Amino acid sequence: MPAPTPGSPVKRASVKDVAQAAGVSVATVSRSFNLPQTVRPELRERVFATAEHLGYSPNPSAKALRLQRTRIVGAVFPSMNHGIYAQMLNGFQTELSREGYLTVLVTVGFDNTNIHDPVRRLVEHGAEALMIVGQIEDRRLVAYLERTRIPVVCTYSKLPDNPFLTVGVDNYDAVQRMVAYLHGLGHREFAMICGRTQTNDRQRARRQAFIDTMASLRIDSPLRIFEAPDHTSTDFAAGVTRALHTEHPEVTALVCTSDMYGIAAIHTAQKMGLDVPRDLSITGFDSQGVSALTSPELTTIAVPGLQMGQQAAHSILLAMNGDTPVRHIDLEIPLVIRESCGPPPYNRSFSGTRPT
Repeated sequence: MPAPTPGSPVKRASVKDVAQAAGVSVATVSRSFNLPQTVRPELRERVFATAEHLGYSPNPSAKALRLQRTRIVGAVFPSMNHGIYAQMLNGFQTELSREGYLTVLVTVGFDNTNIHDPVRRLVEHGAEALMIVGQIEDRRLVAYLERTRIPVVCTYSKLPDNPFLTVGVDNYDAVQRMVAYLHGLGHREFAMICGRTQTNDRQRARRQAFIDTMASLRIDSPLRIFEAPDHTSTDFAAGVTRALHTEHPEVTALVCTSDMYGIAAIHTAQKMGLDVPRDLSITGFDSQGVSALTSPELTTIAVPGLQMGQQAAHSILLAMNGDTPVRHIDLEIPLVIRESCGPPPYNRSFSGTRPT
């Protein structure tokens, strides 16, 4: 592509320019953008790099020129060991199935900074759109998905600045409301059990909300935050509960960022002879069915997993049909007050007076 002469209008790079510079055919350039799964990865990356260098971007109407449709949509989940993910997948898959699409599930763990390779393979095998749980923190994957231009919806998080579609909930606000509720009951000595935060935006938001709310309510209590090594470690939650009883008996409210942590805490507290909630109030997060079967029933946050999956499917379908879906949808998550929370016991170190 010749350099423009001074004062002349800058010519927009064409598909022919990209093909010539990359040493491929025009058809290969077209397939790289419209049917990326049909082009060898190394060849496709060469095309994308050349297009970026020349400032070329395909006309949006090029989507209509696809020669074939796989009718496959990818669903990218951290794990299927949590009931909330099963609900979400069920809602997503059911809605897409009604429209003739096949959902292909891929689990990638909880580290959203390193999911490029499995998601890319999914696209290369024909996925026309993707639903991914949480914020995509893998920069390579963000760049790749922006180049391929397939519809992507991220779920489970409120992400107003996300470059992709989102259908999520406000994890930060939910924990704010939970801590404020416990504070209203009279609690002043808190602890938190959360999942790993470094690579998980949901757990990170919940942890930060706990810290900020303690400060805003002027709760003069040490920050006792225990971060689990993984997101299924009920043994860790049990160990923390035992340690709190022996090392920090002044703690009267334990905020857990998953129902499984909360259930493990209730079970462990009762085995140690504690009364829940008279001696220790315990909360969860997600409102899975089993949380209502504990004794006492677990106070929690109700995440609408099924609705989230359904709405994500609707957004994807609109995008694939060339319509314009709402970019960011935030769903309500109510506080479900049950029997595992109550007023704190009298503080023995202050001769039977309640904390103020």
